[in-house]
Amino acid sequence: MPRLTLAHAAFAISVFSLSPLQVSAEQGKAETEPTQEARQLVARFAGQLKPQLKQALQSGGPAHAISVCAEVAPAIAQSLSLESGWVIRRASDKNRNPTAHPDTWEQTQIDAFKAAILAGETQNLESSEQTAEGFRYAKAQLTEGLCLTCHGKHLDDDTLDALTAFYPEDRAQGYELGEVRGIFSLLKPDARK
Repeated sequence: MPRLTLAHAAFAISVFSLSPLQVSAEQGKAETEPTQEARQLVARFAGQLKPQLKQALQSGGPAHAISVCAEVAPAIAQSLSLESGWVIRRASDKNRNPTAHPDTWEQTQIDAFKAAILAGETQNLESSEQTAEGFRYAKAQLTEGLCLTCHGKHLDDDTLDALTAFYPEDRAQGYELGEVRGIFSLLKPDARK
């Protein structure tokens, strides 16, 4: 039977005496890195889309902005997804685009963000977790003044006509300032699968 030396004993004590706090800190670091990466991707997505929507509104009104949103937003999401290895999309329980219908995880996040808004919380409306599919991240997409032009309660006839043309099954109307309109939803697939 092999004998434990002092060096073996010291190693065993150091490995097996990690406190839950140390293990938790390691897990926290592992989750912080993908969360930071997801935040940067959302910022890039919004940073590319919002100026184009503003420009479209100024140059061609809501109808032009709707066409930009219908064509440019999915292209931005696809480009960032290909570049980053994440699956990037927007989802809403009152979706405009039929492909933006939330899955169960996304719907849970939307519901939690809506509850937070009702409770008066308007900061840090994001969540992330490791799931069986991979690392998931959601950030609330709040209704801003710019959004009300095409998502508000009172839309002009030209806007309604454009919405019917691009989104015949549109459900993303009737919002008020500050409401949760949906989420940015990101998934970093588990590389082990």
